[in-house]
Amino acid sequence: MYTVEFVECPLGDLLTRVQSLKHEGLRFVQLFAEKPEAGMDLVYTFYDVVNDNALNLVVNGITEESEVPSIQGLYFAAFSYENEAHDLYGVNFVNMKLDFGGHFFNVGIDAPMAIISPEQKAAREKAAKAKAAAAAKAAKAAKEAAEKAAAGDAAPAPKPAAMTEEERAKKMEEKLAAMDPEKAAKVRAALAAQAAKKAAKKDGE
Repeated sequence: MYTVEFVECPLGDLLTRVQSLKHEGLRFVQLFAEKPEAGMDLVYTFYDVVNDNALNLVVNGITEESEVPSIQGLYFAAFSYENEAHDLYGVNFVNMKLDFGGHFFNVGIDAPMAIISPEQKAAREKAAKAKAAAAAKAAKAAKEAAEKAAAGDAAPAPKPAAMTEEERAKKMEEKLAAMDPEKAAKVRAALAAQAAKKAAKKDGE
């Protein structure tokens, strides 16, 4: 009678346990990653032909920092599953015999689980080319402007607009606010006297 069994396996015991299953003659069936509410789990499925039993080793609490030993040395068929779990879920396998270096799938975003279609890939490449062309055009314009400036052909820089009385008063008030209160009071008195003298002179004219 066909049976299914799930057994939790600490990450540190994974390779030793898989070696034992290999010695017992169990076949490797699959490996998949899943994300429960917290962390990530890896599920390794093996098939016991003699007892007609599917044994699932469950490794809990995998993170991006976890170093998961590759089982390709024992079951080479695991290479596709390990590269898939790496590309789609970010699982960090170590000592893989066949490592695609993150290019087993073309993923749209970082893990987990995002595969881009050929149309999406073409659209992104087109956008990247357009961006590069715009950057090259801007660089060319900047270079030409620098060359003109060096040759004396550049247009003179516009003179800054004169400040209004209101802007001058606001700027002066900002400076006074940063001063010592006693010193600021003296400056305000001097400004008031200067303004009064200027007004009297204007009236006399």
